[in-house]
Amino acid sequence: MKRSQLIALAFPIMMLMTIASCTKDDKTIKIRDGVIDQKHQDRGFIIIAKEGAKLENISESLSKLRVRNFKLKTANPELGLIRVQTPDPSFPEKARQVADVESVVIDLVQSWRLPEKVYRANKIPASGANLSGAKSKSLASNPYSFLQWGLQSVKAPQAWDKGYKGRGAKVAVLDGGFLLGNPEIAPNIINTKSFIEGEEVQYHGADGFSHGTHVAGTIAALDDEVGVVGVAPEVKLILVKVLSDAGSGPFSAMIDGIFYATKQNADVINMSLGGELPRKTYKDDNGTPDDPSDDIIVEYDRDIKDLIKAINRATVWANLNGTTVVAAAGNDAYDYDTEKRFITYPAAALGVISISSNGPLGWGINQDTTLYRPSIFTNHGKNFISYGAPGGNWAEPLNITIVNVGGIVFYEYVFNFVFNIGFWDEATNEYSYGWSAGTSMAAPHASAAIALLYGKHRNMNPLLVELILRKSSTDYGLPGKDAFFGNGQINAGKAVSY
Repeated sequence: MKRSQLIALAFPIMMLMTIASCTKDDKTIKIRDGVIDQKHQDRGFIIIAKEGAKLENISESLSKLRVRNFKLKTANPELGLIRVQTPDPSFPEKARQVADVESVVIDLVQSWRLPEKVYRANKIPASGANLSGAKSKSLASNPYSFLQWGLQSVKAPQAWDKGYKGRGAKVAVLDGGFLLGNPEIAPNIINTKSFIEGEEVQYHGADGFSHGTHVAGTIAALDDEVGVVGVAPEVKLILVKVLSDAGSGPFSAMIDGIFYATKQNADVINMSLGGELPRKTYKDDNGTPDDPSDDIIVEYDRDIKDLIKAINRATVWANLNGTTVVAAAGNDAYDYDTEKRFITYPAAALGVISISSNGPLGWGINQDTTLYRPSIFTNHGKNFISYGAPGGNWAEPLNITIVNVGGIVFYEYVFNFVFNIGFWDEATNEYSYGWSAGTSMAAPHASAAIALLYGKHRNMNPLLVELILRKSSTDYGLPGKDAFFGNGQINAGKAVSY
C-alpha cells in the first residue's frame, strides 16, 4: 500500500481540562476553551429527589417557581432524577427550597471524546491476509485479523477455541454517532437510541471517523471471513448515542443512556468516554461570556459532589439490575493516586470497571514484541484502575520508519495502534478501516471479554464478573494490584474457564 493512500485524520492530543493555577489558596479554576461546550443554549439542571419522593409533586412545584424560559424535560422515578432547562441563574437556589428536593446541580455539557491518535487506511487491498516475512499469523479467518494484535493480548482466540464467542449476550455501546449500515456490525445491531437533541443515531461527523463504530467493531465485528473480527463476534449490540458527532454532550445524556441500556437488558455497558470533573469551584457562563447576568458559580462541595451522586445513582442501579458497567480511564497520563485537582468520570463512578490501556512498541517490525507495555498516555492509579486491556501505544519521538506488515505499508508506530472499522466517506457511502489508540480502545476489549462470560452463564451478574476477572486476569506490572494494570490484564481465554 502506498503512503499516498493513507490519510492522517487527527492528532487531538489535548487535555480535557487545564488548571490555570494549582496553589492551595486557589478558590476557583479556569476551564480551558473547548472543554465545556461553549455553544449558547439554555442551561440544564438535574434535580435529585429525596428517597421515596414523588416526582410529580416536585415537578409541579418546580414549574411554579417563575423562572425564565423554564422547561421540564424528563423525570425518572426509578433514579429519582428530574431534568429541566432554564437560563435563569436564580433557579438553583429557588429549586433547593422545594419540598423533597435533595439537591440541584448544573447538567454540565462537556467535550467527552477522550483524546487519542487516529489514522485511516484508504482502500486496503481486498486480500491482505498473508504476512510478508512477519512472524505472527492471522488469528481468525477474517483477512485483517493479523493486524488485530489486541485479540492476542486478551487471549480471545483461546476463548473461541473453547466455544465462546458471546452468543446470547448483549452489549450496549454509549458513544457518539454510529455507522449503522457498516456490514461488519449491522447484523449484530438490535437496538439504537439517541439522547442528543437534534441528532440521530447515524453518524454524520465532518472528520469521517465514527469513534463509536470503531468501539463497536472491536467488540462485535462479525466472524464472517471479511475484514476484521470482534473479541465477541456473536454478541448483540445496543447502540446508544450520548455524545454529539462533534464529541460533546451533557452528563444527563450519559445517565439517561445508562438507564436506557439497562432497561433494554444489556448485560454490559461500554463507555469509551470521559471528562475531568474539577475538585474546585469554577464559574459557568452559560456560553455567554459577554453577558454576566446568567453566570453561576459551580461549587465543588455542593454542585460537583452532587453531580457525582446523580451519576452514581445510575451506575449502581445498573449493577443492581445485573448490568456490568465498563469505562475508559482516560488518556492524559494522570496519576490519580496523587492528582488532587480533578478526577475522570464515569470511570471513577461507583460500580464502574475502570480500564487502563497497554500495547506494544515496535510491533510493525517485530510481532513477537511484548503487547503489555503500559500506554504512554493512559491515566493510572492503584486506587483508580480496575484492569488493563489493549488500547495501543506510541513512543516519543514517533517511529516513522516505513514498514510492510502483510502487504500493508505505513509508519511503524501506527501498527502499535488498534485496527478496526469506523471510517466512512458520507459522499460516496464507502467504508474503510483504520487505527486508533486510547483507553477508548482498551475498554471495548474488556467489555467484550465480559460479554463472553454472560454468553456462557445466563445467571451472570456484576459481582460474579468481578470474582472471575480477579481470578483470571494476568498479573503484569508490580505484584498484586498496581497503578497500570489494576487487578491484572484481562484474559478472556482463562476467564471462560470458570
